[in-house]
Amino acid sequence: MSTGLAPSLRHSARSVKSSSSSLGDKPVAKSAPKPVSLPRRLLFPTLPADADLPPLLISPAAAPVLNAELYEFFALALRAYVNPWWTKITRYDKEFLPEITRILTSVVRTLEARLLATDLSPLIFRDLPTLLTQHYVDFRSAKAKLHTSYATGGAATLPHLFHYLQPHMAISADGHIDDVYVRQAVDHILKACLPPEDYDSEAERYIVREIILSVVLKSVIPRVTQPWFIHKIMLDQLGAERDKDKSVEVCLHPPRPGHHASAPDGTHASRQGFSLQSLAIVFLSAIQSISGACLVLIHTYRQTRDTVKKVNESTPLFADSRSPSRPLTPDAAPSPVPSPNPFAIPGSLSASAPPKVVSQPVTPPSRGPPTPTSISSINPLLRTTSASTVQTGSNSTSSAAAAAAAASAASAPTSPSPPNYTAPSLLLVQTLLPPSLTARALTQTFALPLTALDPFLSRLLPYLLYTHALSPDRIVGIVRSARRALFPEGWPAPPPPDPTPEEQAAMRAALGRRLLAAIPAPLAMALGPTQESRTNAIDGILDPLSSQTCNAHLMLFILDLVLVTIFPELGATEAVVPGAATEGSGLAAKTL
Repeated sequence: MSTGLAPSLRHSARSVKSSSSSLGDKPVAKSAPKPVSLPRRLLFPTLPADADLPPLLISPAAAPVLNAELYEFFALALRAYVNPWWTKITRYDKEFLPEITRILTSVVRTLEARLLATDLSPLIFRDLPTLLTQHYVDFRSAKAKLHTSYATGGAATLPHLFHYLQPHMAISADGHIDDVYVRQAVDHILKACLPPEDYDSEAERYIVREIILSVVLKSVIPRVTQPWFIHKIMLDQLGAERDKDKSVEVCLHPPRPGHHASAPDGTHASRQGFSLQSLAIVFLSAIQSISGACLVLIHTYRQTRDTVKKVNESTPLFADSRSPSRPLTPDAAPSPVPSPNPFAIPGSLSASAPPKVVSQPVTPPSRGPPTPTSISSINPLLRTTSASTVQTGSNSTSSAAAAAAAASAASAPTSPSPPNYTAPSLLLVQTLLPPSLTARALTQTFALPLTALDPFLSRLLPYLLYTHALSPDRIVGIVRSARRALFPEGWPAPPPPDPTPEEQAAMRAALGRRLLAAIPAPLAMALGPTQESRTNAIDGILDPLSSQTCNAHLMLFILDLVLVTIFPELGATEAVVPGAATEGSGLAAKTL
């Protein structure tokens, strides 16, 4: 049966069909394979190409970009500090770097768990201001004793006098830090973070420990204790210095009355036209300033209202940290990690075993009226004398009632008192300012409303710390900045040369000028009435940070404080021995 189409049309239709099929069967060009990242190539060589890297942080709130930045940092560090000497030993072993990565993962996850379980608010708002205050007080005291009889007849230098005021077992008078002390601290951290089978391997533990020790003692501490490095950090935080706008200077310094502006052709402008233009400019500028101030006030009010609402509705992350003392009861199991004294600044780390947990309830001293007690309860020695043990029935009854009242008060739950985070900062500000009447009056004026708002500030400051300063985005930025600073082109950059003494002096002068310009004019009166007195006050604030030896003491105390905060078992605490008072009284009775 014919189709009714001419042969030429059938041939053309067949050719169209064949051409379309040939276009459809054309193979699609394959995309180029993605380049293998450095962490995947060094740290996970056996991982499939389409598989993602295992998460480094186990917290669900950890951002994936933070895991990627940490892996990139570890890969660069291992390639720069481990791979060069390991390839000289063997060129075919590809399992050493993945094994170190597994150890670092265990350490990072343990540190993550401890940081998430530790409240850093007391460290930031109470302990660090207290350390800085003590540093400033001791530095000024040591400087005041120079060339006096207190300085061994004037022979003792400033670092030696400061070392006498802040002695530490791990640092000498010339600022040299003992590497054995830091090595033992790092070894304890590895013992707490590593699995037992990894910690028992001495070679593995020594390699990781010496890498951390060399970075801390040879790179970090010698650099951050330099006065010029501290000045440079402050200048970087203040930002680039901006030139004054000429238009602002013209507005701030208008032409004097009687001084007439001249036109380009040499003729004077008319007074009437000049006055009308100036009035219009002043009127419009005033309207703009008032509207801008109103917008700023409205925005500040809304922001303050929203912040107060969020703070009041938020639940504290660490509810137990608000109660400074909590008696231990038989029903409540004691914590395996004893917490250090929150009001003591750690001076050294304990190299002995963890202290024993207190088994007796320790109650804080009451602020109310003293409880009436008998003479025998005050002095246990009187109970051994027959003449002193004669008591009336009323005395025994009152003693029993007092004992029952004390027992009930000890067993009753105490309401947690909010921590005071404003007093250490106010004391630090008062220490920084010159000892003038204006500065003291200003600090006392600010102390009154801050003391009244202390319960709210005790919730506001931790909220701002964890939502802004320690937010995930901020932590990612810190890790990325550290990676770029240490490995600018993928490899450790050569250490920059230290600035010359002339450059250091210029840097300090620039910092003093920038700090004085950043202080508002009303607050600058606390530094002094004249420009010279304010400059001297700024120099007095920067002077306690001008000695590398004294800064090494401060850095070591901060290191101790951070370690004791994260690892409370390192702190040296006093253990209460049960029955110590009874045994002592019995011994005294026997001696009599």
